[in-house]
Amino acid sequence: MERKKKNFLYSILTVILVLIMSFTILFTFYWSVLISTLVANEGFLLGLVVIISRILILGFMSFFLYRKWLKQEAIYTSDAYFLFGSFFGILSCGKIYDIFYNLAFMSMAFDVEFILLLLKIRFFIIVVNVMPILYIGLEVIITFFNMYKNKEMNKKQFNKLRLRIILIFILVLVLVISLAPTPDFLSKILPFITLVMFLGIAIMFLFMYKNERLSQANGLIIGIAFICFIASNLLRAILLNTAIYYIVFVELIDIGITLLIFIGFVTKPKYAK
Repeated sequence: MERKKKNFLYSILTVILVLIMSFTILFTFYWSVLISTLVANEGFLLGLVVIISRILILGFMSFFLYRKWLKQEAIYTSDAYFLFGSFFGILSCGKIYDIFYNLAFMSMAFDVEFILLLLKIRFFIIVVNVMPILYIGLEVIITFFNMYKNKEMNKKQFNKLRLRIILIFILVLVLVISLAPTPDFLSKILPFITLVMFLGIAIMFLFMYKNERLSQANGLIIGIAFICFIASNLLRAILLNTAIYYIVFVELIDIGITLLIFIGFVTKPKYAK
């Protein structure tokens, strides 16, 4: 088992190293454009500080959960700590990418096709980001099935059904994103996609909490946090074209929501105590 832990640790460190190199190359290649845009938009500097703060918080959360996962006697990639840690890790990468995308968009130095490509990449990151949470949230299926059907679903049947749902979900979203004709189209569909995803995740975690299915995390807190995420995304869509200070306000709200999700992940419900 120690050998398995080391292999997982080396794999995680390799992924982190590759991501650091990729972001370094990306920012270095467009450095002059990004810096000139930042200088020309002094208000964005405050937003940049807030986003970097959120990245550091997310990175710490991911590290904390991965550490708890690796300290267990037996480790599996289907374990809640690994999936929660992956969620925060991918989200931190998404926020790093947001810095590049926002500066690139504000620079007005790139054509519409390039901006569309950047936006599509951001959407793909969002899709990947929800996969760990969706994987856990779909535990609600076996709970629902066993409650309302006479015949119980075994673990093998459930895993097959869960993987099929996730695969269909990914294929549909990838198809929509890939075929999007303009950035404006994607910008309009973003709130709809995120709202549906977050609402579904919130309902799943609340349902599991009600039926005492999830013991490693507090489904009530997580469900409430994702409902707050829905409100935050609606507010972000409303304030999208307003002053940068309003966007900073939304980022600060998202930091609070992220902390609430983290509390839900590390807090066990009453029925598990």
